[in-house]
Amino acid sequence: MLDFTINTCSGSVLTEYKSEGARIQIYQSEDGYCYNVSYAFPYSDKVGEYVYKVVEYLTAHQIIRPNVTREELGKLVEMAMADVGVPKQLRAAVRYYVQLEAADYSYLTPLLYDIMLENININGVDVPIYVDHREYGYNIETNIVPKNRENLIKIVGRVYAESGRPLNEQYPIQDTYIKLRNGALLRFATAMSTRVARNSPYVSIRVQPPLPISPTELIKRRTISPLAMAYLWYLFEHHKSIMVIGGTGAGKTTVLNALLVLLPHKRLAIAEETPEIRVPPTYQNVIMLYTSPMYDYMKNLPGSESAIYLIDLVKYLLRARPDIVVIGESRGREIHELIQGVLTGHGGGTTFHAEDITEVFMRLIGETIGVSAEHISAFHVVTTVKKLEIGRRVTAITEVVWLRVHPYVIPTKMKIKDEEYGLINVGWYDPKTDGVEVDLKKSYWLHKLGGYDEVIERAKFLTVLTERGILEAGKVEEAVRNYYREHALVRKT
Repeated sequence: MLDFTINTCSGSVLTEYKSEGARIQIYQSEDGYCYNVSYAFPYSDKVGEYVYKVVEYLTAHQIIRPNVTREELGKLVEMAMADVGVPKQLRAAVRYYVQLEAADYSYLTPLLYDIMLENININGVDVPIYVDHREYGYNIETNIVPKNRENLIKIVGRVYAESGRPLNEQYPIQDTYIKLRNGALLRFATAMSTRVARNSPYVSIRVQPPLPISPTELIKRRTISPLAMAYLWYLFEHHKSIMVIGGTGAGKTTVLNALLVLLPHKRLAIAEETPEIRVPPTYQNVIMLYTSPMYDYMKNLPGSESAIYLIDLVKYLLRARPDIVVIGESRGREIHELIQGVLTGHGGGTTFHAEDITEVFMRLIGETIGVSAEHISAFHVVTTVKKLEIGRRVTAITEVVWLRVHPYVIPTKMKIKDEEYGLINVGWYDPKTDGVEVDLKKSYWLHKLGGYDEVIERAKFLTVLTERGILEAGKVEEAVRNYYREHALVRKT
């Protein structure tokens, strides 16, 4: 029924924790790390055989209802096991796997609920599942090997059924997202058909935890330094726009999201295609919108003519009088609306796929997006994030100064059509110390705002929080509110 094989990781156990009825262990050997799932009960072909019979019994008798609780399901399973004749010594194991199969996502359940994972990669059948772990890195082999293509597609198909997206031979490549009961968001991208995949299905699952990664968590991981975070915090608070750039999976959204945790007193307005940005549950003065595009399969459905795209959301947000407008990821002409918001006094934040600042500007002024050269001035700070072997790191923080409006002696200049911009490298990554260095004295925008001493104070504050182990986003937000009260800063901003 379940059709999977559990291998044994080799090496020694570094750490272990629980995830939805299973024990997760991280092994280390000469070959690297291995992600080991130990289910609550041993799985065997005999157990699988009875699981199949019980699920078949429940289905045939139409006992399972859409909103059945776990307690109700448990009672129904007990009744079914008695009627099917499951041996008493196997009932605990059968009950466990039936509940995984009937109420959750079968043997994938512990992986999907593990918020320590960033990504889960299923590469078809007869090969191990791989994961990206927040603590132990990328492309870690697991001990779970799917064995049956049809059953694997059936499990993944439940997710698409919940979200209303088709996954079949007509629509063999499809993406979707769901929210689990623990608050985590899962973003699926699936290729399920043999006509498009050599060893289908291929499934990539991005895991967004229930709460945002906090700024102190990023500092602890050395993604960014306290001084760099304090500098970005101060500029963002004073409505200087922040663009975070990098490649796929570099951590752009994570860095932008962490900055929002530091702004509990601001009215935030967030627009996304997929709701990946999280704010602490205590945030109340915030607008969070996401798109509702029209796909081919929706053309004949009622209401499909009223598709809502990112540009529509940003236009609305600018009428909602926010302090800061955030686009989860800018890809097209919606960035024009963000630019208008920044130029009229709003703060602005977004992420953008690019490896360096030159690529950003060339793509922005290209035909596809079509930003005018003078409107590049709407982006005050560009922060570059990269995914290195040792983890994600902020590798550059660059201020952008329009020299026609702000004549200033800047050694590094860039000509963008008829406009000249100064580029100030305020921050950079030092591989020798594995640290993000910042020279505040180079900062033009900080000089204009007069916040040098305040940034130093905030860096000390973030350092203390990190050293004290205050890493949860909600606790960091509470500490930030106290910081503002003690320093009477809210009235000044």
